[in-house]
Amino acid sequence: MKNWILGACLLSSAALWAQPSRPAPTPNDTLKSTEVLPSKQVVFRIYAPRASQVTVSGDFSTSFGPKQLSKNDIGVWSYTTSEALVADVYSYDFVVDGVKTLDPKNTQLKEGENGYSNLFEINGPESAYCALRDVPHGSVEKVWFQSKVTGKPTRFHVYTPPGYEKMKDKLPVLYLQHGGGDNDASWLTAGRANFILDNLLAEGKCKPMLVVMPMGHPGTGFFMNPGIDEDPYYKQMFTEIMPLVQEKFRVKSDRNHTAYAGLSMGGLQALNMAIFAPEKFGYVMPLSTGYFAAQRKMLVEKYADKLKNPAINQFKLFWISMGGQRDIAYENGLAVNAIFDQFGINYQTNTYDGGHTFLTWRHDLATFAPKLFND
Repeated sequence: MKNWILGACLLSSAALWAQPSRPAPTPNDTLKSTEVLPSKQVVFRIYAPRASQVTVSGDFSTSFGPKQLSKNDIGVWSYTTSEALVADVYSYDFVVDGVKTLDPKNTQLKEGENGYSNLFEINGPESAYCALRDVPHGSVEKVWFQSKVTGKPTRFHVYTPPGYEKMKDKLPVLYLQHGGGDNDASWLTAGRANFILDNLLAEGKCKPMLVVMPMGHPGTGFFMNPGIDEDPYYKQMFTEIMPLVQEKFRVKSDRNHTAYAGLSMGGLQALNMAIFAPEKFGYVMPLSTGYFAAQRKMLVEKYADKLKNPAINQFKLFWISMGGQRDIAYENGLAVNAIFDQFGINYQTNTYDGGHTFLTWRHDLATFAPKLFND
């Protein structure tokens, strides 16, 4: 009996010794990496006790460029914005000793082609347009297919409005294109497209629609020239993505129930859609974009006949929006508009002074979506 008790004690002691020890507590355990102060300034923090330099950058600042964080005596680096921020969604990136580092205390992410950035939200009346609210919500689906154009698997995202499963009528379609460096998930993560449309629909401000968000650069290279023959994107759109959408979803396929919007690089694609494939779309919305000088020269000298196509002036809406003078595409956009004026092309303009960022493009979507498919 004594031997059994002794053996049991030894086994119990061995089990205790075998349990992994808990890591020592650190300031990171309770760290709040983004904090909105009563002044609406924002404090960024990251625990990096062995780092020698930390910066943060993002669309939270009107003066672009990295901001230096300061280190305290317990290894926490911090930076407080110099300006108060309007309630909205903002992106940011930490760089620790030259290496882009995701905030380990924040799971809100923007997805791009080459990685992720963090997001934070300031709640308030101004951000209600894109907030996750107590309203009926649509669904988001990833659609994968093997592209014969590129020989590679690719995907696009699709938003269907609340109640789509019970709808009998076919819906109009908005093709919503991201910019360079982003991917087909960017309009959902940083762009909040699904929440924006959920909220507009709940308020009766827009028509139910399907929203298709394709991958904007299926091939290698960055295509800036006017035209739809050089970039494999257009062939993939016209011969694979649009037919697949019509096959898998209950959608209308005529011009007046098909819209296209794109930002930056996707805005160049929107311009090309308007000039070189106007018969496919009833609504085209280029956002924060414009051809460069060499491409504008090519457009006028090589494609004047396209600019004179009467179908361009048959759009129900040709809506060109910029992010104010801080938008890096601002001057290019004005120059393209001047060409359209020269050729008698009708268009509407819009400005949201958020620069070349999703602050602008989210508000663009909230502004133009109610203008679609009202006839």
